[in-house]
Amino acid sequence: MASRSYGQHCALAKSLDIVGDRWTLLVVRELLEGPQRYGDLLAALAPIATDMLASRLRDLESHGLVSKRALPKPASGSVYELTANGHALEDVVNAFARWGRHLIETRSPGDT
Repeated sequence: MASRSYGQHCALAKSLDIVGDRWTLLVVRELLEGPQRYGDLLAALAPIATDMLASRLRDLESHGLVSKRALPKPASGSVYELTANGHALEDVVNAFARWGRHLIETRSPGDT
């Protein structure tokens, strides 16, 4: 359960309880490209703090949207990947991107 909840019996509110926190949909955006190592996510999402990324990944895992899997030998480490339920957010991410396209006509200072 999200640390904060809208407390409403509404599909939108319940959805936002899970994916409405800052950085969450950006993590999903990166994982839509395929499985990612933690360090690769951290680099792609700069300037996210490592504890924030870890928290978002834990939340997404606890809600069944992301899974963590160990890489087969000889590789080492693990990757995070979207579950089928996580992949179902692709249309949501794309809709936000289409809606916000006009917002990136000029680069804001500090944007990476």
